[in-house]
Amino acid sequence: MNSHNYATSSLFRRVLRSMALRIALAACLISALSYYYSYVRLQEEALANLGKYIETRSQLESELFLGAEANTKLIRDEFVRRYALLQNTDVSSQFYHLLKQDRDGMWRVRPELDDFEHQATVAMLPTTKHTPELMRQVVLAQQVLSQYGPAYRARSYDTFIDLNVSDVSLMYLPKLNYARNGSVEDFAEDLDTELGALPERNPSRSTFWTGIYYDKQALEWMISVVTPLDYLGQYLGGIGQDIPLEQLINRTNTVNIPGTHNLIFTRNGYLIAHPDYMGKIQEHQGKLDMRKISPAMHDLYEAVSKAPPKERFIESPDGRNWLGIVPIKGANWVFVTVYPKRLLEEKAAWAASMVLILGIIALAVELGLLAMVLRKDVALPLDRLKNAIRSLAAGKTSNQLDLHRSDEIGELARTFNDMSHTVQSHRLHLEELVTDRTQELATRNLQLEAANEALKYLNQEKNELLAIAAHDLKNPVASIQGMASLLGERLDNWPPEKIKDRLDGIQLLAGRMQRIISNLLEHDALEAGSVQMQIEVVDVDELINDAIAGWRPRVASKQQTLHYTPTGLQVRTDRQALWQIVDNLLSNAVKYSPNEQRIEISAQAVDQDVEISVTDHGPGIAPHEMNLLFKKFSRLSARPTGGEHTTGLGLSITKKLVEAVFGQIRCESQFGQGARFIVTLPAAEVVAAHLPQA
Repeated sequence: MNSHNYATSSLFRRVLRSMALRIALAACLISALSYYYSYVRLQEEALANLGKYIETRSQLESELFLGAEANTKLIRDEFVRRYALLQNTDVSSQFYHLLKQDRDGMWRVRPELDDFEHQATVAMLPTTKHTPELMRQVVLAQQVLSQYGPAYRARSYDTFIDLNVSDVSLMYLPKLNYARNGSVEDFAEDLDTELGALPERNPSRSTFWTGIYYDKQALEWMISVVTPLDYLGQYLGGIGQDIPLEQLINRTNTVNIPGTHNLIFTRNGYLIAHPDYMGKIQEHQGKLDMRKISPAMHDLYEAVSKAPPKERFIESPDGRNWLGIVPIKGANWVFVTVYPKRLLEEKAAWAASMVLILGIIALAVELGLLAMVLRKDVALPLDRLKNAIRSLAAGKTSNQLDLHRSDEIGELARTFNDMSHTVQSHRLHLEELVTDRTQELATRNLQLEAANEALKYLNQEKNELLAIAAHDLKNPVASIQGMASLLGERLDNWPPEKIKDRLDGIQLLAGRMQRIISNLLEHDALEAGSVQMQIEVVDVDELINDAIAGWRPRVASKQQTLHYTPTGLQVRTDRQALWQIVDNLLSNAVKYSPNEQRIEISAQAVDQDVEISVTDHGPGIAPHEMNLLFKKFSRLSARPTGGEHTTGLGLSITKKLVEAVFGQIRCESQFGQGARFIVTLPAAEVVAAHLPQA
């Protein structure tokens, strides 16, 4: 017993140790591969999302500057256009009616006319000569600025026009009376916005931007854009706007991808926005050189400056971050998002750790299962073999050997059994073969029976499909026959265009018959859901009127009337399927309605759907027959009023078609008072409402 226990314990330990080592190595390898794969995929996804983010931010931030440039150019073009019309026009009376010289010598808008909240203000130096050209320029500039300034108020702090450098300053600023709050010395000072429009400073005559500055009156950061103002090659002045940057800076510092931060700087290295350096930017009055802040900021600037113009992602010099780079157009600034790689490393490590944890759990489960398998498939069979050997030594036989196994233990058991029971083993072996063959034959028999049932079902489906085809082709054929008969009777009396109209109708119905045959031959595919309907926007009025037209001869023969009021509704469905649905419902109503009765077709919008209903005044549906209404070959107690033929398939096909185009159909009926069939389909947005004349 001790020897047996020792051998079994040793076998367990050797196998378990070997499997545990292999599974542990596999788990570690999978964890490493998972970390690498997760990091690569996360990096790809992060850079893709970062690319979308920085492109969106570039468009958002550039819009402010491009819009301001467009505004100043628009005002310039309008000024030049009007100025050309004012040539040789005397505006001196308007000029002196508008302006008056104050005690300090400055010419400003008269106090009684000075509505600075709605009109542009004017400040003209005492030394400025009142030439006819200048007066025309001042009067026109005040009118244009008063007209366009309020329109741009939402995106700019103010809009201004400077004439002849600083001789005349006009500004629309509803928050402050700019002209009256400045002295002669203030207005006589030549500013960068005024000098930058001079031909010698700006020979290309292009729109230019100033550096950022902190406006002490507005108490916020600003930047100015100026477009030179010329007429026929002659310098007149400049048109500009002061753009507040508070929202842009706040977005840069606060709106970011979690874990990242943004910054904006000029091409020559001045920092515009950074969540950690706004105080220093204000101390340096917008002239903070990022190359002098810290080595890290210096290296970041150098790396971005050396990047190719169209490169959107580069690594930071220290290799710890990804830098997303996009330009801010107009101001020609650079927007940078710093994306730390540790974010990717943390996510990849989390994914790898989860794989490792699951691997450890799987290891424990595997070892437990392995111990169970070893005990069941190795230890116990060996124990039974040992007992059989002992029984053989005692002159007894044993029937507990594992003869059915195909591994080494089974081979050993069969060899031992052959030594003692050769004949018996052959007999048992033959019985096992017979049993296996019997089971195989039984299985084959079941498979043949299943195949036979499937063939019967397919044959039944074929017969049903042919019956459905015959049923639904009858109505178009009857319509064609009626049109052809009517055409034959009145061929000599009708004009050619009317004959052509009837022939076109016959051709249309023939084409629909061909499509119906094609759809019905694919009936089994429709039930299986493999037929793809051509979903499109269908005009309900057009389709219903089209379907009604095919039934007018039959309706006239029974002295019935079809009534439909156009609604202008549209649905998303398959056009041919909806036509066949309406045609089947009309066929049903005409068949079961008595002569001289009214059949009503209607369409109405219900929430996001459109309900199309066909109402007749026939015998209706008996309550106990409602559950048979849409089944194949179902024949109800009601009979057609004109002796028409029916196969009981029309409503079955209608229901299948409705469901195939994602709709619903139901019937409302009170026995003896007619029936109302309602088809519900998804509504489509009406592009242009148009109701046909009744």
